Amino acid sequence: MPGNCIGIDIGGTKILGVLWAHGRITRKKEDRTRNDRGKLAQQLRELVRSLEGRRPVARVGIGAAGVVHGTKLVASPNIPAVKNFDFQQLWPSRNLRVDNDARCFARGEVVFGAGKGAKKVFALTIGTGIGRAFAHGGKVATIQRLEYPEAWEKAYQRVRDSKRSAILAEFLAEKLVPLLSRFDPDVLIIGGGLGIKKNFYDRLEKELKNRGVKGEIRRSKLKSAAALGATLLFRS
Repeated sequence: MPGNCIGIDIGGTKILGVLWAHGRITRKKEDRTRNDRGKLAQQLRELVRSLEGRRPVARVGIGAAGVVHGTKLVASPNIPAVKNFDFQQLWPSRNLRVDNDARCFARGEVVFGAGKGAKKVFALTIGTGIGRAFAHGGKVATIQRLEYPEAWEKAYQRVRDSKRSAILAEFLAEKLVPLLSRFDPDVLIIGGGLGIKKNFYDRLEKELKNRGVKGEIRRSKLKSAAALGATLLFRS
């Protein structure tokens, strides 16, 4: 693991930041995502100041929902305020690394959580949107098409908003089976604000198994997987 660094998970609903120091998470802060470019920039600056305290932290890792190029979030369907937003401008003198939030989630779970020791892992975050990432042999693959929303994501959001969890589990299982069959994971990890809710997770697990998903299905073990995974962007 790297030395002291800050990891930030930027989702459509909330932002979570952690300070990694002395081999563990020593500080954590969560806030609702502000869907205004200027307010979000200020929110992120304040978050880093709050996490680092009196000792500035030189390295900041960010996991953001959407399409990432370098330190820029090119597009984010669930956070439209940050289209073509370069995070480096917030901290010009710091070592900054940015990745897709689902890949950060997968990285955290593979190293510390439910994917530890598994050969092929598919990570799924279910919340404002649907995040997807794949890891093989402990390494998270950069698969750009997984940064873009699936064609059925808006339909997912409509069903989700209806709050009919049984119908949502059936809908997602039907849509996810073809995706999972392409990767054939040994382990499927389910997380995200909705995915970790036990009643919904149990329904989705049952629907996936009924449709022939063979790999082991596990619920996320980490409360801060994506933020922790963002600190792992500095892992040598």
